[in-house]
Amino acid sequence: MRHYPWRALLKGIWRTLLALIVTTAFVIVCGIMAGGPSFKWLAAGLILSLFAAVPGYLLYRLGAPDHSAGNRVVMLLALIAGSVLGTLLVLPVYMSREGVPTDAQVTQVVRAISKVSEKRFPAYQVADRQTGENLGRLRFMSTEPKVGDVVRVRKDPRGWFNVTVADPTGLFTKLAALIVAVLGLSAFFLGAGGHMPED
Repeated sequence: MRHYPWRALLKGIWRTLLALIVTTAFVIVCGIMAGGPSFKWLAAGLILSLFAAVPGYLLYRLGAPDHSAGNRVVMLLALIAGSVLGTLLVLPVYMSREGVPTDAQVTQVVRAISKVSEKRFPAYQVADRQTGENLGRLRFMSTEPKVGDVVRVRKDPRGWFNVTVADPTGLFTKLAALIVAVLGLSAFFLGAGGHMPED
């Protein structure tokens, strides 16, 4: 009588969970970097996020049978895609919970150059309306305020992240969170099944 390979299943589950936990830790670090005060920090965080899945993937792959090569490739791609999107989620999710709502005044409008697409996009230098403190630059706004206009923003009380708009969790953030959740679940099931013996 053939018994169900519970041992292989449990091995796949805990190795996959370990891979997801390690990947999440690296994604958080990349997300903190990407939330820096300039586009260079954003670009650096996104580039590093491409490699954030590698340590977790290698931990998962240890002990995986050779016949699961197809699963391993799909899981690596899922982890990489989830890492990039997850990096973009760290800033808006954190700021929506910890960011302090503040009235800010636009002091300068500049045209920043993307190092990735080499296109120019507007960035808005803002300062605290009451204290005059420089809060940094706002980017990716849905409106185009002029110098002197007052905008509602969120600033990080710990100083980790760049200033954001008042509602940083827009449609893109919610869609990205849904995709990351689907990728995470897909990676979990693929990883758990990747250690099962061949029929």
